[in-house]
Amino acid sequence: MSPRIPTRVSTPRPTLANAAVPTSAPANTAVPAGADAPAANVVAPTGGSWKRSATKEVAISDLQQKFGWTDESWQGRLLQAADEGADGSRSANGQVSAAELESYLSAPTDAQFLTSTALQQQRAALDAKLQGGAQSASVDSFDSPWQQSVAKRADLLGGNGDGQLSADELTAYINASKANQAKGTGTAANTQWVPDQQMAVFQSRVAEVAGEVDPLQGVGGSGATPGLNLVKEYSRTLMDTDKNVPTFVSYLLSAADVKETPADVSRLDSTFVRDPELKGGVVDADYNNTGFDRGHMKPAEDSPTQAAMNESHLMSNIAPQHGNHNQQVWRTLERGVSEMVKETGGKAYIVTGNLYLDDKGKPLPPESLQTTGSKDDRRIAVPTHNFKTVLLELPNGNLSMFAYMVPNKAEGPSKKDDILPLLQESRVPVDQIEGLLGQDLYAQLPKGVQEKLEKDTSAAGVFQQQSLYESATLLRN
Repeated sequence: MSPRIPTRVSTPRPTLANAAVPTSAPANTAVPAGADAPAANVVAPTGGSWKRSATKEVAISDLQQKFGWTDESWQGRLLQAADEGADGSRSANGQVSAAELESYLSAPTDAQFLTSTALQQQRAALDAKLQGGAQSASVDSFDSPWQQSVAKRADLLGGNGDGQLSADELTAYINASKANQAKGTGTAANTQWVPDQQMAVFQSRVAEVAGEVDPLQGVGGSGATPGLNLVKEYSRTLMDTDKNVPTFVSYLLSAADVKETPADVSRLDSTFVRDPELKGGVVDADYNNTGFDRGHMKPAEDSPTQAAMNESHLMSNIAPQHGNHNQQVWRTLERGVSEMVKETGGKAYIVTGNLYLDDKGKPLPPESLQTTGSKDDRRIAVPTHNFKTVLLELPNGNLSMFAYMVPNKAEGPSKKDDILPLLQESRVPVDQIEGLLGQDLYAQLPKGVQEKLEKDTSAAGVFQQQSLYESATLLRN
C-alpha cells in the first residue's frame, strides 16, 4: 500500500496573470475527484524561479581542466563567448558564472550558440515578419541585435546572401546548426544548436564548481542518502552503488526542446549499456530472466538528441520495475508530464527516483530489501516505490510544483479507469519525498516560495485522452 499522505497544507495562491495555460479543460477530459482545486502556483521573483549569482565566478581554465574541455570544444568556445559578452560589452577576465552564461544565451548577438528556446523565438520573429504575406524579410528588419545576427547568418549560411531571410533559408540554417551539434563540428564561424536540456547541465556544472545551488542538484542534510554523483551531458544522477540503482536522476525538460527534437531521434537506435563511469556497475544482462523491466528514470522520450537518447539507456538510469507498472502506470505519468510541459510552453525541473518503504511508509532496513539480478555479487535492489517531482516554470515566470510516489507493484493496473485513481492517490507533497531522501531538492528557490509549493498537493490534475494512455497534465479546468 502507499504511505499515508500528510494532511494538506493550505497556502495563498496568487492568480496566474498571463499564464500560458488554458482557462478551460480540453474536450473529452475526465477530471478525477479532488482535482478541482486551483493549482498551487506562486509568482516567481524577478528573473524566473530563482536568480543566479553573477558574482560567483569560476576560472575558465579551472573548468576546462576539471571537465577536459579544450579551447576548440563547444564548451570552451561557449565559456569564452560568455566571458567576453555577446556584443563585446564585458571586459573579459578569464572567469565566468552561471548567470553570465544565462545572460549571454538570452541574447546571443554573435549567434555562435542557439538554445532551443532561442530557436523558437527566432521562428516566432520570422513568422511575425511574414504575417503580411511577404515571402521574405530584410535581415536588418528584426527587432533585436541577436535576431538580426541570426537572420544574417541564416541568409549567408543557409541561403543566397541577398540580405533577405526566407522561411526556407531559416530552416536550412537551423538544420545545419543541428547537424553541427550532432557531429560536434561547430566552430565560431558557424552556429551550433545546444538543446535547453544540455545547456541546463552545462550551467549546473559551472554553478557547482562556483559553489552555487542549482535545481538539478539536491542539497543533502545530515540524514541524506549517500551516493555517487554522476554528471552526464543531459542529466545528473545520485547513484546508490550499494543498491546498484540510482537514488534519483534530475534533468530539465522544456517545451522548446520537445518542439526542436529532430525527427530521426529514435530509441530503436539505442541499446542498454553499462555506465562507463561504474567499472563494476550493472550490465544489461543482469536483468535477463529476472521478471523485471528495465525502468527508465529519465524517460527515453525526453531526449532532444540521439546522444541524449543513448545516455538515457545507461544502466545508471535504470531501476527494476514490474512490467505492468512500467508499461502502464509509470508510462502514463511520464507521458503526462511531457504533455504538460509541451502544452504550457514552459520548462520543468524533474527529479525521478526510487524509495524502499514498509507498509507504514518508513524506510526499510537493508536486510529487508528485495533484490534481483543474475549475479550474486551484483544484486540490484527492487524499489517499493518510484517517485517523480516536478517544478514547472511557465513562460511568465510563475511556478507550480507537484509530486507522485507510486507503488511499484507486480499487480499494477492496466486499464485507464484504474490507473487514474491510483495516480491521484499517489500525489504527495514534495517535502515528504525530501524528508525520506534527506535532500532539499529545490534549494535554489527562496524559502518563502519553497514553503508555499513543497507542502501542497493541490495543483489540479486533468487527465486527457492521449493514444493508448491517459496523460496526467496540469492544464487547469
